[in-house]
Amino acid sequence: MEIKLPLYNILNMFLTGLVFIGGCVLLFSQYIIDLLKNEIIKGLSAGPEIVITVCVFAIAYETGLIINRIGSTIIEPIFKKTKLIPFNDDYALFNEKKKQYPILSTLSREYALSRTGIVLFLLLAVLALFSNIKLLSIPLLIIAIIFYISCRKHAGKIVKLMSDSQDS
Repeated sequence: MEIKLPLYNILNMFLTGLVFIGGCVLLFSQYIIDLLKNEIIKGLSAGPEIVITVCVFAIAYETGLIINRIGSTIIEPIFKKTKLIPFNDDYALFNEKKKQYPILSTLSREYALSRTGIVLFLLLAVLALFSNIKLLSIPLLIIAIIFYISCRKHAGKIVKLMSDSQDS
């Protein structure tokens, strides 16, 4: 049995999780150093390193998946309710128009990647406030805003294609 992991999942979950973990390592490096100095970690041999590596990759994927779901279940409804992004909830129309406009699939993926980026960098900005590098929260917040602008742009294009196609 062949298992296929779509590129979208790798980008949207795995890399998101790796960036989050990397950001946490940067923000809380002293805790990481203390952990690595732990006698239990020092006592591990090469065999467990492989297991640890696989576990880190699994944790990165799951972390990215959780961040993605936060975007979908918390951020998106807030954006829709406050009208911070244009949105059309007619999924039947979306699926119908996707056949006519294949670019809708790409726009939808880009929208989801941007939404996930918002959550990722907002979380890192908040965590930066609790670290020794508090000033890092400013560029992280700016990056989250850039992802918001991207998200709004992609949502607008999707809504426009759907509404243009209804008029014809």
